[in-house]
This record gives sequence, C-alpha cells and structure tokens, in this order.
Amino acid sequence: MTPENEKTFSAGSQISESEVRAVDEEYQQAKDLVNSFIKTLKAFRLYPADNPTLRGMQEQLFKRYQVYLEMYNSLTLQIDEYDFSFRGKMIYEDRDLKGSLPFLFFKDGLRELRFMEGIEEWELKGFNDIILQRDNINEFEDDLITLIWERDFIHISYAAIDPFLDETPVLIPESADQFRKNLRPDPLPESVREDFQEGGVGGEFDFERDFFEKGKSPLTAGASVYFLTSAELETLRKEVEGELNPRFVFQVVDVIFEVMGLEKEPEPYQDAIRILQKLLDALLNTGEFERAKEVLNRIHIIIKTYQLADWQAEAIGHFVETLGDAEHTQRIGNLLEKRTDLRLEDVSAYLLLLDRKAVPGLIKVLGDLNNSRGRRMLCDVICELASANPESVIPFMDDPRWYLVRNLVYILGRIGEESSLPYLQKAYNHNEPRVRREVVQAAGLIGGTRAMILLTKSLKDPDLRIRSMASINLARVGKKASLPALLEVIQAKDFPKRDPSEVKAFFDAVGSVGSNDALRPLKQILEQKGWFGGGIKDEVRLAAAGSLALIGSPEAKAILQAGADSREESIRRACLEAKRRFGI
Repeated sequence: MTPENEKTFSAGSQISESEVRAVDEEYQQAKDLVNSFIKTLKAFRLYPADNPTLRGMQEQLFKRYQVYLEMYNSLTLQIDEYDFSFRGKMIYEDRDLKGSLPFLFFKDGLRELRFMEGIEEWELKGFNDIILQRDNINEFEDDLITLIWERDFIHISYAAIDPFLDETPVLIPESADQFRKNLRPDPLPESVREDFQEGGVGGEFDFERDFFEKGKSPLTAGASVYFLTSAELETLRKEVEGELNPRFVFQVVDVIFEVMGLEKEPEPYQDAIRILQKLLDALLNTGEFERAKEVLNRIHIIIKTYQLADWQAEAIGHFVETLGDAEHTQRIGNLLEKRTDLRLEDVSAYLLLLDRKAVPGLIKVLGDLNNSRGRRMLCDVICELASANPESVIPFMDDPRWYLVRNLVYILGRIGEESSLPYLQKAYNHNEPRVRREVVQAAGLIGGTRAMILLTKSLKDPDLRIRSMASINLARVGKKASLPALLEVIQAKDFPKRDPSEVKAFFDAVGSVGSNDALRPLKQILEQKGWFGGGIKDEVRLAAAGSLALIGSPEAKAILQAGADSREESIRRACLEAKRRFGI
C-alpha cells in the first residue's frame, strides 16, 4: 500500500469512527430518555395523582425531552410486540403482558411513535394521561389511536395499522387425541381428589385418563335413545348450513334484481323493492354491513347504467332516501353504541353509499354517540356526503354540546368551502377552547382572505395554544401578507415575557414565510440588549436566529454569520445553534 493510500485510509477510518461514536451517543441518549419516560409512567401508576413527587418527575421528563429534541430534532420509536426500537436497534423490552407498554401500544395498532422538536409540556402531559387512561377504559370502545387523535397533538405523531385487519391464527384441534395432547389441566383440588381414588390399584390413579372419562355424559349409555340417527344428523346439518350460508340471501337478492330488470308494471316493481327493503333491514339489524353494502352498491349500479323509466327512477330514489332517514340512521347509531364487534370500515363503506339527505340523521347520531371510534368514522363519512352541500351541516352549529360543534367545525374544515367561514367565525366565539382551536385549524385548511381575517383575530386569543396555532396557520395561508400582523406581535414589549413555546411558534411562523421583509426586525431582536431578564433572553434570541435560518436567503445567512462572530456570547451562541440545527 502506498503512503498516499495509507493516509487516505487512515483519514477515512477516523471519519467512520467519529460517525459511529455520534450514532452510539444518539442511541444511548434515546435509550436514557425512553427509560426515564417508562419510570415516570410507572410512578404515576403507583402513587396518588396529587403526590408532589409526580409533578417534579413530569417536569424533569419534559426538560429531558427538550434537551434531546434540540440536539436531534426528533425521536422516532418503532414499536414491536414486546419492545421499542430506535433506528432498527432494540432500546427497551418488557415481556410482562400486564404492564408492558410496548405490548399496550402494539395491540392497539401503533407501529411507530414520533416526538418532534418544539414539543410543549401540555402535549407530553396529555400523552401520559392517555396511557394512564387506557388502563381503565373498555378496550372495545376506545383505543390509543382514537385517544391520541382526539387530543390534536402538534408535535407528537404516530404510524398505525388497522386493527381490524390484524388477525391472529388460532389452532383448532383436528381430533380428540390432538386436543388431549395439547391440554394442560390444572391439578385437582385436594377436596375432590378422593373421588378419583376409588378402584385404583394400590391407591394410584391416572388423573388425565379419568379426567376425560368423568367428563363423559351419562347419556352416552343410551345414545340410540337420546340422539338422532346419522342420516337424520346429516339432513339437519345440510339444512342449517343452507340457512347460514350467505349465498342463500344473495340468491333471493338475485331473483329480486331480475324481477326489477324485467318488470314493466309499477305495482309488482314496488313489491320487489319492498322485499329488498326488508332484506336490507334484516342485514342491518344483525350488523351485516358488508353484505348490506353489496346490495346497496348493486342498486347504485342500476341507477347509473340502466335506462330507467321515470317512475322506476323515482321508486329506486325513494328507496335509497329511506335508508338514510331518521329511523334508519338512529338504528345504525344504536348498533354502533351497543355492538363493539362491528367492523367500522364496513359501516363506513355502507354509509358512504347513502343519499346526501342522510346527513342530518347522521349528525344526530354523531351527537348522541359515546363510542369515540364510531364518532371519528362518522365525521369522515359526513365529510364525504356533505362535500357537495356543506350547508346541510350549518343548522346544527348552534348545538349546546361543545364536542358536537367541534366535530362539525372539523367537518367544515375538511370540506374546505370558503362559504363556511362566516359560520366558523361565529363558532370562534365559543367558550370552549377546543372548539376555537378546531376553528383555527379549519380556517388554515380553507384559506383565503376571510380565513386570514379570522386567523389574525385569533392571534389575540386568551389561550396560548390557540395563539400559537393561529400564527402557524396564518403564515401558511397568508404568506407575505401575514407578516405585518406577525411582526406586530413579536415586536410588542411584553412578547419576551410570554411562554417559550408561544415565542418559538411565532418566530417559526415568521421564518416560514421566507421573506426578506422580516430581516430588519429579526436582526434588531437578535442584537437587542436589555431583554427583560433571566433565561427568556436566550430563548428569544435563539428563536429569532432560528427564524432567520428558516428564511434561508443569502441576506439572512449573512446576519447569522455576523452573529456567530459576535463578541456578545448570547448572540454568538444563538446564531451558532441555529446554523447547526438547520445545517447552514
């Protein structure tokens, strides 16, 4: 090997070792953070909620998250049945099913969990509360995914699978011998052992053999008297299978559809539809939404592809409308409330085939339903059915139940029609912060001049979370036009005294606009002396430097470089940290 190659190899080895050390350090810090998270949760499970120690542990955990996320920007955990992994390497394991956090996450469908820079204390506390709450709820009514979805976390996200599709195979014995082989009966209690000692040679007894012998019914002695013949059993079996086989139902449905295709007289045609109505009602009453969907889908095919007479189209249209009336939607609501075994994707697929006139009935069900997963599914269905006519949602916006109003605001935001904004402005006056927060999100999705007016008003909301969310949405909707309102806030004298999370949100919003018009005020804030004391000074400088880094123009980078060379330590530290974080 030549000296030049030796030098190259040596330098490459040093770089590789440095990278390995950096990866190992990140892994170790992530492992320490996860262990601290687990210990905090265990403490909350052990001690009363008012124990002052818990508050200290919660604050310490939040600080550790902040430190880690400032260094690495995010923490992503892969979730397996018994362990958490970080970058493909196991970071925590617990095989005790009663208390295992990985198992709890895994069985509820979570496969990845992400914590991002900027996480706020309320988010971490809310996430911990969800896990503790999950210990005490009916697993058929709620799960972690639904509970997380309802909290609207900004800096905590997840990846999940559909738990309905995650099936676990079960071994069914093929014979009695195989059943006995796999059986592990518990030892018999002393109080009944003496019953099995009779007749044994020398007092010994084969418990396993007699376990099955004793289990046999005394009726077997006269089987010919008490049981059907083999021929009768076979006949009965075929009859039962025929009634249980779904093909039997669809054979009837096929006949009805043939009648509808051939019948030219209104009265017999109406009779066929009435029979079809009864069949669908029967399927819905038993929760057979998948089969009901198939029937209704065939109706839609007839509407779209057949050349129907006016009276035929009217009859079928009335039939579909009837399926979405108050009586039918209420029946579906009762099933969603009582039947925890329903496949919600089947219910959703059926409801999406209803007429848009079903929206009022579905909103009533949404307001009455206590099943969180069912409520989320209904929100998505109503979004689709009301997309062409969002006005059908408006009459329910004055409902006294805040959670229903919040759901309706969510629906209007996803529909995205600017005509909904006057009603969202009215909803913004709601006393419940969670309703106002959803309004801000909806305005951010809809966009436009009216949305900007609403979001600008929200910058002065009494709730700091709403103000923070409004700043981000205003920057996204208004772009450069949002700068005057945002700069007015961050240049206010009392702004440095605000919560650090809010300070960061506003500076991030200014930076995300990406305009050089913000450079002068940002430079003044970065270099300003005599902030109102304490640690907030460094946090404001760091947020201003981060905003400059987000703008990313040559002029913004020049200001950062000048700050990095400054003699003022706090300015230099803030600019160097911003350059490191954004790779400048």
